[in-house]
Amino acid sequence: MSEWDLVLYTDDKRKNVKNKLKLSDKTLSAAGQHGKATILVDHQGKEWLLKVFSHIIDFDVKKVSDLEVDIQDTPERSRDRLHLWRALNEMTASRLGRRLYLNVPETQLICSRKVAKFVLKPSTILKEEDVIILDEEEEEGESAEEFYHLSEREIGSLTTSDRFENVLARKSNRKKAVDVLALLQEKIPDSKNIDEYLDDRKDDLDAGFDAIQNIDDAYLLLPFDIWLNDPDRNAGNYLVQMEKSNKASRIWGIDYEMWSFGSDIWMEEDNVTQGRSYLTAIIHPKSHIFDSRVNQTFYRIRMLTDEEIIQMTKAPQLVCKFFEYHITKGNLLSDEREKLKQVEVNLEDFLLESRPRFDKLSNLLVRQIGLPPDFRS
Repeated sequence: MSEWDLVLYTDDKRKNVKNKLKLSDKTLSAAGQHGKATILVDHQGKEWLLKVFSHIIDFDVKKVSDLEVDIQDTPERSRDRLHLWRALNEMTASRLGRRLYLNVPETQLICSRKVAKFVLKPSTILKEEDVIILDEEEEEGESAEEFYHLSEREIGSLTTSDRFENVLARKSNRKKAVDVLALLQEKIPDSKNIDEYLDDRKDDLDAGFDAIQNIDDAYLLLPFDIWLNDPDRNAGNYLVQMEKSNKASRIWGIDYEMWSFGSDIWMEEDNVTQGRSYLTAIIHPKSHIFDSRVNQTFYRIRMLTDEEIIQMTKAPQLVCKFFEYHITKGNLLSDEREKLKQVEVNLEDFLLESRPRFDKLSNLLVRQIGLPPDFRS
């Protein structure tokens, strides 16, 4: 691979290069975008973040880590056991956000080169009597081949250096690169979390709020975040990007790992939000539910077709390869394919069933923002 530690391709045959990156000597602290992460630099000098999800397989019982969701759990406890959920959530949210023309960082799933090169074909995934029963009322289940819908999945591949493989391996419980999945996400330059941005302007807090409220991005992200229904949205989930003059120019939504897990749960009350989301609290003084900027995202969400949502909730082919590789190596039971299907179906069902009609989203926003003054009577 010469000087590059990670090369991404647009096809399985590795003919068309999408991006080339090398490891830097820098890491991101827990307080920065996306928590602790390894920083890579691409061939254009742009920085990317690598976040590794290590707790996917329970090797003692040869099963995928617990996927059951208890909305009474704290976000911290859920994170410890829902790594497959979180990785697919983040990538799906990125796909959705970019399709809706929102400021959501580009995100790509990454795996070890051994997994990426694994040949996924019917002779591999379809074994004798290997049938997955998804509905007990049906006499027949879906075959593994039907289950994967190979032709409908995102195609892509990658190659890695030994140094990059070592980075993955260090995050693995067994110190093996093949055991983990990772997210590669674009790093937003010249940015701070909203709370850091406001803290730096505590001498003139009103001016800091005004600067954010004058940016359209927050209004555009608000319906998107309510639709995804993340119980853990907080000030750390938004970045304020600044120009060289230190003027706030854009707001980005990040960390969409926990969406769809619970009901309409927003963060606990504090002095800033008073029970609302941070984003709602910050834009509240100059917004109401009929703001044209909010309506713009309403419209875009409503225009998403069922086919688009189904396509965006399918796990990338490399995740299927990850499962099949570990089944073949004896690290996973073949029944665990159903877990992957479970994640996909749940993501798809949530988006299709809750894709909000205008009135439904409006009602959620009314609870967060309150009715406009002229409607209160």
